[in-house]
Amino acid sequence: MSEEELLSLLKQDLQRTGQLPGDPEYLPFLLRAAQANLNRQGIRDDRSMDYYQTLVGTAAWMYRKRISGEAEPAYLRRLRKDLLLARGREVNS
Repeated sequence: MSEEELLSLLKQDLQRTGQLPGDPEYLPFLLRAAQANLNRQGIRDDRSMDYYQTLVGTAAWMYRKRISGEAEPAYLRRLRKDLLLARGREVNS
């Protein structure tokens, strides 16, 4: 999936209909930071919809938590664990 498509999904997740000052720089940065976060946890881009959902969801959560301080949503933890478990099964096969 292209960065443009991921940015579009991130904007939809954040319910953005317009563009705020700084978006062109900050939103791609958030996607890269979320990808680095997932990589540190052993989750690599396998080009699956599950990965992209986890990436976009993580970036959206990072955006929101900077304001609200909210903890990571349970659905993101579940997606991440599912990806890690699936990866383990692939390695052991």
